[in-house]
Amino acid sequence: MEKAHRLMAAVFMFTVSLVIAGCSDASVDHSEMGSDNSQQEEQSQESEEANEEGKKVFNLDVTEEHWMFNDEIMSTAWTYNGTLPGEEIRVQEGDEVVVHVTNSLDVPTALHLHGFPVPNEMDGVPGVTQNAIMPGEEFTYEYQSDVPGTYWYHSHQDGATQVDKGLYGVFIVEPANQESYDVDEVVVIDEFASSEMDMGGIDHGGMDMGDMEHGDMDMDGMTHAEMMNAMYDTMVVNGKASPQIESIDVEEGNKVKLRFVNAGLFTQVVSIPEHSFKITHYDGQAVNEPDVLNDTAFRIAPAERYDVEIEMDNPGAWEIQVFAEENQERLNALIPLVYDGYEGEELQTVESISSFFDLTTYGEAEELNVGEITKEYDMLLGSDDGGETFTINDKQFPDHEIYEVEEGDVVKVTIANDTDFDHPMHLHGEFFNVISKDGNPIQGSPVLKDTLNVRPGETYEIVFEAKNPGNWMFHCHEFHHANGGMVAEVRYKGFEPTFTPDPNVPNKPE
Repeated sequence: MEKAHRLMAAVFMFTVSLVIAGCSDASVDHSEMGSDNSQQEEQSQESEEANEEGKKVFNLDVTEEHWMFNDEIMSTAWTYNGTLPGEEIRVQEGDEVVVHVTNSLDVPTALHLHGFPVPNEMDGVPGVTQNAIMPGEEFTYEYQSDVPGTYWYHSHQDGATQVDKGLYGVFIVEPANQESYDVDEVVVIDEFASSEMDMGGIDHGGMDMGDMEHGDMDMDGMTHAEMMNAMYDTMVVNGKASPQIESIDVEEGNKVKLRFVNAGLFTQVVSIPEHSFKITHYDGQAVNEPDVLNDTAFRIAPAERYDVEIEMDNPGAWEIQVFAEENQERLNALIPLVYDGYEGEELQTVESISSFFDLTTYGEAEELNVGEITKEYDMLLGSDDGGETFTINDKQFPDHEIYEVEEGDVVKVTIANDTDFDHPMHLHGEFFNVISKDGNPIQGSPVLKDTLNVRPGETYEIVFEAKNPGNWMFHCHEFHHANGGMVAEVRYKGFEPTFTPDPNVPNKPE
C-alpha cells in the first residue's frame, strides 16, 4: 500500500449537507418517498424472482443517491437499489442464489458476502478473488445457501470509503426448521459524519490534513481515535437518525427476534430495558442452551452479528439504547420498542448498565472436538506509531503476513492485541471456534464465529478446519485499520485462482 493511502495521511473534504425537510432534488423527490421500509420491500419484490431453474435471483444496482437520515440531515450516499441499508436478501436453506451486481457509480466496486462461506471465486475481494467491477460493468455472484444464519453484504473495494458511504445490506438464510416469530427484524447499526470528511485516504481537492478543521477543532496532529471521535457525530439505525428511527412494534406475548448487525466502525453497546432476553446466535451461528439475561448490556463490534430473542411480557413504550463505547456523548441512539396500545406514551429507557455480557461463560458447555492441531500460527496486532499504520506480525499490506494451509489442516491461531484499539478480526471463507481468552478455556457454549473483537491487551486462541480451498483475507474490520495495513491472508497450498489480475483495474481490497 502506498503511504499516500494510509489512514493518517488521508486527506479530508468538508461537504456539509444539512437541509430542511421538504427540500427538493432533481433525482429524488423526498416529499413523496413515504416509508423507506415500504420502498425497500417493493424493490425487494421487484428484484427477487425464481427463474426456470428454481434459483433465487437478485439484481443490485450500485447507485449514488441523496439520502435523508432525518428531517434535517441529508447526504450523498452510495446505495444498493437506492436504499440504505441495501435491500434485505432473505432466502431459505438450500436455495441456489444468484446476485447480479451492476456498477452505476463512476468508481470501481465489488460485493463481499460477509461471514457466509462462499466458493473462493465468489468472495468479492478485488485483487484476491476477482477484478473490481468497473463503472458500467456487471458481475454475477452465485452460491448455494447451505449454512443458515444472519450475514451481511458490503463493498470490499476501498471499504473505508465505500461502506462508509452506504454500500452494505443484510443477507439472511433461514434454516429448514425455522422457528415461527411474530416479529423478526434486522437492526443495522452505523455511524455518520455530518461533515462527510473522508477517512478512506482519497484525495479530494488536494488539501492536506493540516488545512482541515471540524467546527472549531483543528484536525492536524490528532490521533486516530481523536479524529474518529471528532468526525463521526450521528448514530444511524436502519438508515435513519433520531428522531426518525423507526419503532419496533409488538404485542404482549409476541415471540420477537432481533438481528443486530454492526455495519459501522465503532464498538457499540446495546441495552434492552426491563425485558428478559436471550442471545441465541453469534455471527449467525447457534449458541448452545442460551441463558436468560436481565439488566445486561452487550457489546457488538464492527461486522459482528448478535441474534436476540426478547420476552414481550412488560407492556409499555420502551427504548433500546445503543451507543459507541468510546464516544457515548456524540454517538448514541434510542430505538423505540412499543407495545400495541401504547403509541404516543412517553418512552422509557435504561437508567444505568449494571453488567456486560461475557461470551466466554454464556450458555451451556458442550464438548468440542476440533481434532488434532496440524498447524499453529501467531497473529500479533500492532501499531508502532499510535494509529498511522497497523500491522500483523510487524507486516503491513500489501507486504502482509501469509498463513499457508493445506486442505484438511486443523489450524490454531493465537491472536494478541498489542495496541490501544479494538480490532474486530474477520476471517473470510471459514468459521472458527474460539477456544480460550487470556489463557482461560471457554467455559460456556462453544463459540463459533467469523469475526472476533480483540480488545486492547487481550489474547485469544481460535481453531478452524481448512475445508474451503482458496486465498482468503484475514483482517481487521475497522476499515481504517485495514487501510492502514492490518491485513493478513490464509492461502491454501497449491490453490490456483480462477481470475487473472488486470493491471488496468485499480483493485483496492483493504
